[in-house]
Amino acid sequence: MSQNRTTEQIRYHTDFLRQSTVDFAAEISAHPPNESTKDFLITIKSFMIALNGSFSQQHDPIEFIDADLHHIWHMVIEVAKLTQPEDSTHDSLVILLLYFRELGTLHRKVDGAEESAVMGNGGRVWTDLPYFPLDLGEEWRRWPGMTAKQRVGLAAFTGRCVALGVGGIGVTSYAIWTLEEALGRKEEFTASGKASGVVVELLPACTMLFQECGHKLLTLCIDNKISIHCDVVSKFEQTAAIEVVMEKLHMGRWLSWRKELQHVSRSQDEVVAKEAKRGFDAMICCGR
Repeated sequence: MSQNRTTEQIRYHTDFLRQSTVDFAAEISAHPPNESTKDFLITIKSFMIALNGSFSQQHDPIEFIDADLHHIWHMVIEVAKLTQPEDSTHDSLVILLLYFRELGTLHRKVDGAEESAVMGNGGRVWTDLPYFPLDLGEEWRRWPGMTAKQRVGLAAFTGRCVALGVGGIGVTSYAIWTLEEALGRKEEFTASGKASGVVVELLPACTMLFQECGHKLLTLCIDNKISIHCDVVSKFEQTAAIEVVMEKLHMGRWLSWRKELQHVSRSQDEVVAKEAKRGFDAMICCGR
């Protein structure tokens, strides 16, 4: 028989989540850099299953589920950042999200009335993966604080999500935002003929995005029918990149990214030039 949690139990769960976040951060920091991150999947899945029980059996209020969801997405994102692009854990993370999404919306009966798990922003658990696009986007906004490896790992995961429609237009918007941050401005070479600045730092992540979901982005550009505007992105500071994201995507935008990659591929810095060429080739392989 289901029952509501007591105030003491709710306080205990809040403390438990806080300690879990600390412990998880320690595990992430201690993880050997070249080993697979697949073992973290068990922890993430256990928290997702526990959330089902929290709503259905414990009859916890919707507000209580908020913290659980954000904690789950935090773990997913941290593992994605830690995971190397070629590690199958990226695929397993996406499959895990797809699995829970396909379970549909959670329901329960309270005093004989059926109630659905609908969050404050209207997102349905698990149908809409509530807060996932928001939390992923917030992480991308903090990209200057990431290492190059973390940015590439996050790009590999984001690209796979975009390719399979996980997170919907919100996640797609952040992929576009990242590309525009790096490639939406004309990069001026230094006196020595080298590129510098944002484009150099984000270049490997851009290449990864084009390799993982370039075909999906190209389709959106060709269709020129889908508005990329979403409520989450509209909360960002109004920059040139955000203005582009909030418009309809078109072929002109795709071609401008390709042109910028071609420009940077002429850099005198061989590493940067090679990376830009990889990104350019990934775009060409999409068909345009």
